[in-house]
Amino acid sequence: MDAFSTEVGRTHCEVFVDGEDLALSVFSEWKDDPSVRRVALSNPYFDLAKYESDDRTYMWSELGGAQRIPCPVAAEEHPDLNQLFVRVMIFDRSFKDATAAKELLLAYGTSVAASPECTGRA
Repeated sequence: MDAFSTEVGRTHCEVFVDGEDLALSVFSEWKDDPSVRRVALSNPYFDLAKYESDDRTYMWSELGGAQRIPCPVAAEEHPDLNQLFVRVMIFDRSFKDATAAKELLLAYGTSVAASPECTGRA
């Protein structure tokens, strides 16, 4: 796994299989727009917006998803970009399990939201 940044809101991690094939990419990123649809559709290579939660905080498909998460402590440092989103992208086109993709997205979002950077608890 290659981690490009560990700061919440500027995280990009990639997982490679056999050191060659990109299998998974996850992001956390600050945006000024609370629209999860806009974030889910921001990547031209993936449809991350097939399904939407009832509360409209996350969208997902068989290839990943996007979720708006609470991060009140770190949000104070980003007054112009006050919405934190996580995105998960699955690069294996044969993967067809939207439920598993949703569970991965929600687990990642929960982990970021519970981080000391978001909660202020060390």
